[in-house]
Amino acid sequence: MCRVTGQQMRRLKRPPLILVTNDDGIDSPGLAALRRALHPLGRVVVIAPDRNRTGAARSITMHGPLWVEEVELPDGTLGFATDGTPVDCVRTGVLGFLDRAPDLIVSGINLSGNLGDDITYSGTVAAALEGIMLDIPAIAVSAEGYRDGYDLSAPAAYAASVVGSILDNGFPCRTLLNINVPPLPLEAIGGVRITRLGKRVYGDQVQITHGDGRRHSYVIYGDELGFLPESGTDFEAVTEGFVSVTPIHFDLTAHDALESLQQLELVAPGTTSARRTAGEPRSFGPHPLTPRPLAAVFDLDGTLVDSVELIVESFRYATRNVLGVEFTREQMTANVGKPLREQMQLIDAERADELVRVYREYNHREHDRMLKLYAGAGDLLERLQEHGVKVGLVTSKSRPVTRMALDVTGIEPLLDAVVCADETVRNKPYPDPILYCLQQLGVTPDRACYVGDSPYDLQAARAAGVKAVGVSWGVFDRASLEAERPDQMVASIGELARVLGV
Repeated sequence: MCRVTGQQMRRLKRPPLILVTNDDGIDSPGLAALRRALHPLGRVVVIAPDRNRTGAARSITMHGPLWVEEVELPDGTLGFATDGTPVDCVRTGVLGFLDRAPDLIVSGINLSGNLGDDITYSGTVAAALEGIMLDIPAIAVSAEGYRDGYDLSAPAAYAASVVGSILDNGFPCRTLLNINVPPLPLEAIGGVRITRLGKRVYGDQVQITHGDGRRHSYVIYGDELGFLPESGTDFEAVTEGFVSVTPIHFDLTAHDALESLQQLELVAPGTTSARRTAGEPRSFGPHPLTPRPLAAVFDLDGTLVDSVELIVESFRYATRNVLGVEFTREQMTANVGKPLREQMQLIDAERADELVRVYREYNHREHDRMLKLYAGAGDLLERLQEHGVKVGLVTSKSRPVTRMALDVTGIEPLLDAVVCADETVRNKPYPDPILYCLQQLGVTPDRACYVGDSPYDLQAARAAGVKAVGVSWGVFDRASLEAERPDQMVASIGELARVLGV
């Protein structure tokens, strides 16, 4: 979950806390311009390196103390300078130095561009990456082509505009926005383009500059930079006079390579790979849980039953008719996995009951038409029973609404225990409903797993001490689930059957 959405910010009844940092140092004119531009939007706190840290990337201070000094900024306001890196600055602000965690992190304005492959070296982008790792929305802002006399009011204005939009409308979860502004006056900029990272072409080479016996001096990094001319990239946008806004996340897993790596038959040192006979099928994808669980407990919505569109349309109907507001799909699904009333309280605490009533009005009317069992889910439950694995269901739905789903799908005879939202004091992400289900099944947590499609499911599984299995066909994207570090991630019912050993 992101820490800030538009609805959440309006409920805070206090100015948002914005942490501003950079990699050019506390005295950078880019930092001063950014602080001034953001000041009207909330409470701005500056924590920045005490000297230029360009190229620091994601380096951190691991040995020795981190010194922090209160300093006066050029405009007379106070900020904090550290002898650490940009990442250190963010962690200092978030982990207890300030009176509360920031609602937003803005890094910049960097005195050069951060385009394409450049972001891997950038301390500016690294600070923003640290923000999303800590579940705080973050932005990196850079001024392409910076030089003496550069007017920083344009990148500052665009940074403030983006931040204002985020505070009003919310922010993509676990995603930072990398903003690059062309070296043009504000009135000459063509607008904003949403872009992807381009490919930088470096002109670097090793050149010796001095030699003395066995010791020599070399220059490696040059100033000759180019890029591949590709459509839709940040390079193209800035070159054509547009502000580039590129969404970036931290999932570095090469998902496309996972299956092909299985074919390598990697083995431990000193052992021999078991060669396959001709025509013998390979085993791809996730491996079975060890030992095989005695109980498999499932979430309902987005895991066993396809109710995603029903949920989205029910939310849309309720918020439109009660609040007169059109939410994005991400806003409507952000808290799926919690009990319905808790979700509505997060949207509007004062009108939560009315939102629940109108949601259910639509949901119950369209339920049987829009809800269906995922293909292969029923067969999987049957196979689990055949293999002696006890099957439980833990859902954040109420018992009457759960009954509707069981009647439509016909899976109740395949379930050994069912726990609904109104049967425990605390619901997911707390472990209580899973533990209560295991108590009914007579299985200890160490021999059980919980299968779900939301971060709350995986958090509840961890808290209950059971194996956590995430499925990627529900409401939440794979990156959001993998951020919870489940024991297994699966992309199909077939993969799930393999993980469960059936």
